[in-house]
Amino acid sequence: MTGNMKISERIADIAVGTQFEDLPENAVNKAKELVLDSLGSMIGSRDIPSSKIATEVALELGGPAESTVVGPGKKVATANAAFANAMQSYAFDFIDDHNESNAHPSAASIPVSLAMGEKLERGGKEIIEAIALGNEVVCRLGASFLGKTYYQGFHPTSTCGMFGATISAAKLLKLTREQTVWGLGIAGSMASGLMEWKATGSITKRLQAGHPAMCGIIAAMMAQKGYDGPNTIFEGQDGFLNSYSYQRQYDASIITDNLGKEWEFVKSSIKVYPCCRYSGGHIDACLEIVNKHHPDPEKIKKIFIRSSNYTLKLLAEPVDRKMNPENMVDLQFSMPFQAAIAFARGKVGVDEFTMESAREPLVMKLMKRTEWVEDEEFERRYPEHYSSAVTITMEDGIEYTAIIDDPKGDWRNPVVHEDIENKFTDLVKRVNDDEEYSRRIITYVNSLEKQPSIEGLFSLIVGK
Repeated sequence: MTGNMKISERIADIAVGTQFEDLPENAVNKAKELVLDSLGSMIGSRDIPSSKIATEVALELGGPAESTVVGPGKKVATANAAFANAMQSYAFDFIDDHNESNAHPSAASIPVSLAMGEKLERGGKEIIEAIALGNEVVCRLGASFLGKTYYQGFHPTSTCGMFGATISAAKLLKLTREQTVWGLGIAGSMASGLMEWKATGSITKRLQAGHPAMCGIIAAMMAQKGYDGPNTIFEGQDGFLNSYSYQRQYDASIITDNLGKEWEFVKSSIKVYPCCRYSGGHIDACLEIVNKHHPDPEKIKKIFIRSSNYTLKLLAEPVDRKMNPENMVDLQFSMPFQAAIAFARGKVGVDEFTMESAREPLVMKLMKRTEWVEDEEFERRYPEHYSSAVTITMEDGIEYTAIIDDPKGDWRNPVVHEDIENKFTDLVKRVNDDEEYSRRIITYVNSLEKQPSIEGLFSLIVGK
């Protein structure tokens, strides 16, 4: 930082000063890919209960016809639309993830950018600016906690997402430097998101995209009207870093070092499985064994998984809950189920995460045969790498092992653009199997920077 400049002031300087032309090509391309990736879940999750409830609430809250609620295709007040759309984008737990921040950077910032852009009639370049800046803030704030904010019980997708959403909204509202600082200060009083949803597999996890999306817009709008907020919201004695870090372990320099010059969000991972990103390593390993050795799942005697400490806390504890999942969120956070379904089905997609799948006799048998242990080397590599290893022992004593350093979708093991388009199409087919419908949206997003108004995207989504 420069002199006595506060963190929020430095972020505000970059947010106000950055224009589309300042973004490197990889940041522009990443932002567009993340829009398409987010839209796939936003559209495809329309008919599941959590999405229906979110859209019903948004319609009941109503307000002026400013922004479109994806699903019903009706317009409501912008904050309400962003709330529902964010809930839908997070519904399958299929949105991008950033390793060091432990957060899903796009969960709130993209719904905010699209909803605000629609209301304000912004063009594609401005949308990309807002997304890049919002996502960057989420990634850097989360990374500053050194992979440990989870141990404090906070969910960085929501807590850090609150500030990213605010920056996205502030950029599109064209707030001044002072107003942007105020917006971040206001956001600090709205930042929330506890990990307790995992205790019962509650769908409140999805709210932790909807809440920051709605409140980020409110924070920016309040700041625009002169409502102030503390400029010490991050580094203050009772600020975000001290309050939300585990035993006050954090590195504030990660937030501002080379901010606006090096774009951390471009390293966020595209998910290839609709579940916790921490699952990627062991699912990859299971499927590698399946595809390479073709073991008979009926003859698997033992599945043994090695992983990092928090991966096991999140996906293997409490043991009874993980061995006896009761709902879809439980399945998305159950290591034994994910390993079992990978070997039983040979694939892990949205259709595998059902209670019917979990009750299949073979799956239940394989879950009971799954064991795990913390690997010291994998723990040392965390959170930069989400490494895992799987060894299966067959009834005849033969063993097969696979080790994954970086799960598929990681920037060091990336998917290609065609994979992202295929993922989008597969998700959209759940509610609309017209291939031309998907292709029109893909074509639009691929050329987002050339679009004069984001309104055209919503016209395509609602089929007008």
